[in-house]
Amino acid sequence: MPRERRPFTSTGDSPKASTMMHATNTTSQMNPATANLYCEAVLRVETGLQPGPLVIDVSRSGTSYPPEFLLDAAHNSLHKKLSPYVERLVMPSRREGATVLMALFPPSFVDPNRPIDDIDPAMLDCAWPTPLKPQQASQQAGSGLIHTLGADYRPLYSGPVAASDIRNRVDNYYRPYHDTLSDLLAQRRASFGIAFQLSCHSMSSIGPRDGLRRPDICLGDLDSVTTSPAYRDLVADIFGRHGYEVALNRPFRGNELIRRHAAPADCIHSLQVEVRRDLYLDESTRLPHDGIARLQACFVELAAAVRQLSAADLPPP
Repeated sequence: MPRERRPFTSTGDSPKASTMMHATNTTSQMNPATANLYCEAVLRVETGLQPGPLVIDVSRSGTSYPPEFLLDAAHNSLHKKLSPYVERLVMPSRREGATVLMALFPPSFVDPNRPIDDIDPAMLDCAWPTPLKPQQASQQAGSGLIHTLGADYRPLYSGPVAASDIRNRVDNYYRPYHDTLSDLLAQRRASFGIAFQLSCHSMSSIGPRDGLRRPDICLGDLDSVTTSPAYRDLVADIFGRHGYEVALNRPFRGNELIRRHAAPADCIHSLQVEVRRDLYLDESTRLPHDGIARLQACFVELAAAVRQLSAADLPPP
């Protein structure tokens, strides 16, 4: 007999996760008060405590599992796909003007860092209305727009997923995250003449497929496309001065979040940062340790440093 499919709920890893409500309508169908509740349920925006041009987005640390997220897989295989506690690393940077955007839903439900057409057609119960372009790497890892494999590489679903379910995830979770990020960056460019995006993630200390130890910090700019070298080098120098080994575009060069929002010719500079998890938590227990404070200091210094930059300091790549 197949295991009963069940909805996942908040795990409580996020300080606000257990109190966040869930909504399934689109904002266009709501009055302003309901739309505000919707935004609170799907994402969280914490503005800087002083003005600043930096927007930090945390897209893969959400622990509020939507009630319609019905799976056959074990919870651990799903939950271990998160970038845990990244919001704790970056929140102190608000003191120096950084605004933090965080997705409250998990990336396995719908992944903001994947293209909207990165869907495996084999997972759907019917044809998708527009052409799909699943990425080879996503299919191999089961981590496209809709994740199909857990952290243990076992299937998350025992059968096809309704296309209407995927459309709901795109319209009510994926698009609002990207729309909010776009608005935040546009607002800061209007206020400061320049805006900086830092898309923050964490990575395992050992590559799960190649078995190689990863660098402390990996910065990705899609191979010198999404930002002026000056911003990238500033971030690298700050982490380096704090004693971290910094690599560029290896093992991760960035994906949809910086590809979609970067516009260096129009003064929006985007960079992805991957932090090796064992620098701030025990990978076996997934509990934070004292290393978190050292990383927090880096993000605070970074937020302060970019406030000193102007458009003239950052020619396009």
